Amino acid sequence: MTDHNKEIAIAFSKGKFSSVYDKLANNIEWNIVGERLLKGKEEVIAYCKKTAQYFSEVSTDFRLKSIVAEGNHVMINGTAEFISKSNKSTYISSCDVYSFEENKLREITSYCIRTNKPEIP
Repeated sequence: MTDHNKEIAIAFSKGKFSSVYDKLANNIEWNIVGERLLKGKEEVIAYCKKTAQYFSEVSTDFRLKSIVAEGNHVMINGTAEFISKSNKSTYISSCDVYSFEENKLREITSYCIRTNKPEIP
């Protein structure tokens, strides 16, 4: 089931949240370390919708640098650049750790760090 889990994790890390709503466990937890802990499918979807709204207001460039999938876990290391309408860029480096149970996404731990410049590929 690793390929299936990997596809779900990649979609989520690229901000394509709505494509995975049906893959979320009812008791999902999303820990955005140092920021918030979201509990339950409804709370996670509400936050995804809010985040997707922000993404629609800026240009985004998601780059997945490495993906490790083993068993029921997927880890994705990547970067993102968000460019506002005033052409101001914000850069984020992140690592998302996904855990699956019974073919559903059960837990996400996200480490997100704002950086001053893009990482050199």
